[in-house]
Amino acid sequence: MIAFSHYDITLLLQAMVRTVVLSLGGGILGIAGAIILTALRLSEIRVMIPLRVLAVVYVQTIRRIPFIVTLYIVFFCTGMMGVDVSATVVAIGSIGLIAAAYLCEILHGGVKTVPVEQVEAALVLNLPLWARWRHVIGPQAMSAVVPPAVGYLVLFIKDTALASQIGVVELSQAGVILTNRGLPSTQVFCVVLLLYFAISYPLTCLSRLLEKRIAVH
Repeated sequence: MIAFSHYDITLLLQAMVRTVVLSLGGGILGIAGAIILTALRLSEIRVMIPLRVLAVVYVQTIRRIPFIVTLYIVFFCTGMMGVDVSATVVAIGSIGLIAAAYLCEILHGGVKTVPVEQVEAALVLNLPLWARWRHVIGPQAMSAVVPPAVGYLVLFIKDTALASQIGVVELSQAGVILTNRGLPSTQVFCVVLLLYFAISYPLTCLSRLLEKRIAVH
């Protein structure tokens, strides 16, 4: 069993924090973008048709592009435009762009699971828009949205490892750095595995708790 030095432990902890920042920042951007895209796709206002088409094209296109390609596109485009941002910010933005597309598809599918009859009944009762979403559409859609959405976000925590391709030192890259310094690769990456588990397991527990609460309601 190897003994990690103070430098090794500091590097791993900093990389773990950076992985959490990438996942959390990208996830928040993705959720915000997904809500906007879903609202555009569900809009029935005639003047919004061009935006609705753009939202559909965006979702269908981004979901078919590998994350690493999106990462490189954002990285090189920011450089060409002279935008001075760190690699971490570029990675968060890239994660947000692709997460928005996937989460939009999940949200859109969840809303479509709500029976049309119930939506029509809410309209007959003259419920305002916010009340329809708060009491009729939202609660039923969430039961179909939460499990796949959280599952996707857990998977995306692992995909943040690709951010190392543009110079971000996250967990997997920290493991590579330590092995290049001569530490045993098996033991180093076992520690990296445990740290990834420590990040993703609480999110899985939160998903189960939300599912139970939704089921009760």
